Amino acid sequence: MKKFKEFLLEVEDWKDQVATNDETGKRYRVKDIYDFAKSKKEFLIKDLPIKDTDALKWWDKQYDMDNKDHVERMKQADTGVPVLGIRQEDGTISISDGLNRIKKAFTIEKKKTIPAYVIDKKDMDNIPSIKDDTK
Repeated sequence: MKKFKEFLLEVEDWKDQVATNDETGKRYRVKDIYDFAKSKKEFLIKDLPIKDTDALKWWDKQYDMDNKDHVERMKQADTGVPVLGIRQEDGTISISDGLNRIKKAFTIEKKKTIPAYVIDKKDMDNIPSIKDDTK
């Protein structure tokens, strides 16, 4: 599994990635969520079952296998880097970062699991949200 810091050095737009809580509208820096998730060993799941996530559904909503650029981006994803998931109250894991990694792992590499940091939805209260600058 690749070191997370190595991954960050490869991603140009890392500092700009934002996740939004669909229920509250609060926005979070993905880096802040990762930093929180990495703070406790129990949040790392080395073999998260892909079927336990909503990632494939969301990939299909946001991307298109007929789009050459979408497919190329997915193929370039490093599936050794843990994805970031938020466990919802019903147990489903929503992926905040890593849709392309999961799609590649499942579709191309035929994997059933992927490394992930997973925090419970209630833990989001421990992460600072981004202030809305438009107000």
